[in-house]
Amino acid sequence: MKNIFVISYDCDKLGDYFKKCNEDLQDFINSKKFSEIVIHCKHNLCNRENLHNELKKHNENYLVVIYAHGDKDKIIDNNKNDIINIDDAINYNNAIVYSSACYSAEELGKKMHLYTCQMFYGYFRKAYIVSLYKETFIELDNFALKEILQDEDIEPIELCKKIDKYFDARIEEMSSINKLVTPLLMHNRESYKIYKNKEEYPK
Repeated sequence: MKNIFVISYDCDKLGDYFKKCNEDLQDFINSKKFSEIVIHCKHNLCNRENLHNELKKHNENYLVVIYAHGDKDKIIDNNKNDIINIDDAINYNNAIVYSSACYSAEELGKKMHLYTCQMFYGYFRKAYIVSLYKETFIELDNFALKEILQDEDIEPIELCKKIDKYFDARIEEMSSINKLVTPLLMHNRESYKIYKNKEEYPK
């Protein structure tokens, strides 16, 4: 893929968490020296209008990455304004959409997939973050995305195996650091969905 649209903003509740996720993604892209990738939408400057204006210029081979708050049928900004809502789903018919927003896989992801979005990854329920261990949560929020960037044709079953194995390693590691955080990682591990090829994963 050549074009990546990133939605992120400073959050009253989570501080710079979304920004740090964005920076981790860009550091990864730079380290891998992916050729011809262009990142669109600057941190804190992506609203519904400019996002959709940019998307109109690209109708294939692009990725939308969402570091934001969400609900089952929308992605919202820090002021609870819609950035993407379920009525916009048809506009993502050729996209890979990767969302760390809570609940976004419940209805929005399904609708995007119905309109032939190539792949949707997201959480179908609340995803937890613990600021004291934000590096671990960022690492896990971005793991599947990095796998997709390295192989956009990866089969969902294989991707799920890699995600679960990576989560399990971090859960085991955290169990020796802070047992109170471990259940939150376990919850997040069981909260993601992938929609691709008219199927839902994990099964």
